[in-house]
Amino acid sequence: MTKEYKPLGASDNSPDWFYPEWAANAPNNQPIVVRDTDSALGRYNLQTKEIGLKDIARIHGHMCDGLVIAFVEIKAVLSKVFPDGVVDRTDLQVVSKNGPCWADAAAFLTGARINFKTLRIDASIAGGFIIQRISTGEAYHVHLKAGVFPDDQVVLENRIRSLRAQENPVTAEDIDTVEKMGDSLSLKLLTAPPEELLEIKRLNDYKFNFTDMFGDRGDIINKDMPR
Repeated sequence: MTKEYKPLGASDNSPDWFYPEWAANAPNNQPIVVRDTDSALGRYNLQTKEIGLKDIARIHGHMCDGLVIAFVEIKAVLSKVFPDGVVDRTDLQVVSKNGPCWADAAAFLTGARINFKTLRIDASIAGGFIIQRISTGEAYHVHLKAGVFPDDQVVLENRIRSLRAQENPVTAEDIDTVEKMGDSLSLKLLTAPPEELLEIKRLNDYKFNFTDMFGDRGDIINKDMPR
């Protein structure tokens, strides 16, 4: 029996208890190829490695529709800003909403980090991202097209969140139903052509601000002016 060897740096995409076979075999579920640095004070790697959806699910804690949305959206933009197919995770800055799926996927896939001032959390971005390649300034806004996210799933998710916010219980049936809805959406996202799912807009002259919540004190600028 001949032993099979994975290519250098290949990602494990095999099904697992937390990673269903339908996701592993889906046509849109292809890993990204990344290049990083060798060490804390190192130079660029001479080799590349792969990062896939299963890797993100391990880091995030589970595979869900939010994680799949983030994966598909980010991957689509990375293919534009790195047309040679190798993503430089030292050369990206991202705007993401404050959702665990979105922020985890953004940090893991792009290398952007809040503590490096390259990952901005902004609720107004909703379910998409702004992704910019630092060295070229090329930037894109990506989000799902209208109607891709099912309305009935929105209603049920909002009802569950509202009940829990009021410290009211949620039925097992509701949780099971919303999880099945999420799986159905994930399968669609990993199967349908990306051009049917995503709206991607190039942002010309985009200026990334890590935060604009701070500013100079305005009530003292005239304190020395004559009366």
